[in-house]
Amino acid sequence: MRDRSKREALQEAKMQERQDRIKKREQQNRALTDYLEFVTEVMEVAVAIVVLIGFLLAIIPLIREMPELLSNDNDYSFHIFLEHAFNLVIGIEFVRMLVKHTPGSALEVLLFAIARHLVLGGETGPDLVLGVAAIAGIFAIRKYLYVHSFDSRADGSSFTFIGPKRDRDGARREEDAVENGGKRESPSDSKGE
Repeated sequence: MRDRSKREALQEAKMQERQDRIKKREQQNRALTDYLEFVTEVMEVAVAIVVLIGFLLAIIPLIREMPELLSNDNDYSFHIFLEHAFNLVIGIEFVRMLVKHTPGSALEVLLFAIARHLVLGGETGPDLVLGVAAIAGIFAIRKYLYVHSFDSRADGSSFTFIGPKRDRDGARREEDAVENGGKRESPSDSKGE
């Protein structure tokens, strides 16, 4: 009887040790995942800033081209002006896509890129038909396949390193709950914020 209880206690101790190792490994993996997520989000912000700087520098030639538009005899200058303007709009939408992380912003970038191609480069009939079909497809995706809940985070921020860290199920993590007086909120609680 004693041997049996010792074996059970030994097995229980081994099981507890195994569970502790698994918990420790999961915490290490979560910490590494959080760190990598943070680094990639910072890199995305850095790319967005570089694109914005390029955008600001690209406005200068656009402004320089504006006086040439006053002469009606040069259609080519208007085409170049439109090309630069569309490129800037696509750049703005690209930055929004990097910052917002939503399917809607990705669809808008595609929409502007296709519209630019239609307005500036679609000389042949099949190009125009394909472009119009692509735009119709984007609108159909937005209307029938688009999930609006993807467009916003529960805490209102675009990046996870802004605002409280959340578990996989959306609940605040323990370290944030401690700062909140030990109260751990559920995903449904955070929607009212």
